[in-house]
Amino acid sequence: MDRSHSNWAHVLFYLGLALFVGHEMDAVTRQEWQLLPLLSLLEGEVARVTFIAVHIPLFVVLFWLTGHRSATIRRRSQIGVDVVLVVHGVAHWAMSGVEGYLFEPPLETVMVFGGALVGALHLVVLWRSREI
Repeated sequence: MDRSHSNWAHVLFYLGLALFVGHEMDAVTRQEWQLLPLLSLLEGEVARVTFIAVHIPLFVVLFWLTGHRSATIRRRSQIGVDVVLVVHGVAHWAMSGVEGYLFEPPLETVMVFGGALVGALHLVVLWRSREI
């Protein structure tokens, strides 16, 4: 793969990851934990703090793996994130009519569904460059 193609793939991946991080920030204001199976059982402030606290190690592991110096680990981790972005978009589409779903366009549209689109595009770029 030529260097400009590689740079394009990296930018595309990190755009998808940034959209996901932005969405998770918005998810705190939209009380997304109320839609999640285990967290919805917790009381208000405990649920909010738990939701935020769980994201800290999650993002540490995500950033470490997707930027890993091993090309194999980095690529596999990025593919995993791409798949999560697509599934996450489908899950939000499916939940959009559920009571308690507080996400609103255009922010949700850009971050959630844009993230799913970018994740899918990144997978296509990797596939076309024979990296998957």
